[in-house]
Amino acid sequence: MKKYTIKINYWFFYGIVFIFLLWFIASYLMDNSLVIPKISEVFSAFINMFKEKQTYLVIFNTMLRLLMTVGVSFVIALILSLISYVSSKFREFIRPLMTLMRTIPVAAIIIILLMIFGNVKSPYIITLLIVLPIMYEAFLLSFQSIDRGITDEIKMISGVNFETIKGVYIPLIMPQIFSALVSTIGLGLKVMVMSEFIAQPNNTIGYMMLQEKNFLEMANVFAWTIVLIIFILIVEEILKIIKLKLL
Repeated sequence: MKKYTIKINYWFFYGIVFIFLLWFIASYLMDNSLVIPKISEVFSAFINMFKEKQTYLVIFNTMLRLLMTVGVSFVIALILSLISYVSSKFREFIRPLMTLMRTIPVAAIIIILLMIFGNVKSPYIITLLIVLPIMYEAFLLSFQSIDRGITDEIKMISGVNFETIKGVYIPLIMPQIFSALVSTIGLGLKVMVMSEFIAQPNNTIGYMMLQEKNFLEMANVFAWTIVLIIFILIVEEILKIIKLKLL
């Protein structure tokens, strides 16, 4: 296992400073808190937000929804990509479905599923339908990029079975798995919050952002956005630590 050490990348912090500088300039030029609130207003709203117990419940609900959906998508995508890797017939059979899921407009999916499943279940299904084909493609490409000599040797010795998948195939594509997780969690969070924003299930981040928008509390909308960004950064860092410990 590799030891994880924190490396400070100053250019990353310079990038953050640049973003805040743009924000400061934009808020100064607009001079309208209903469009772009000032940095001080947003951070004041951010601090006040965490003084309320409901904030923690809202964050927990949305993040739990996201992690559950990504977890289910991960399992389904891994199984489907394995079957597609082994069977070219299945790969061609499922390709139109994956293409449809990848290209259909998100707004259309939300409207259709909202009518069928209601406002509570639809955010789960919407996020899964967006995340699943991306994971599937990433995993399938990872399997297909495995060295041909290794796959030929496996076929000669024992063939593709549960043991070879667990002991050979999965470890070989582990770096791609973590990369796919990082990208899909970020995308999944965007889709989940957007779905919540439209479907309006109670005590979720999307619902809270809609309420703040309706009451013209743009500083709170920006504060919730900062919460989402912090969550993604934390998840990415956790995945990096796990990746270094396992690989």
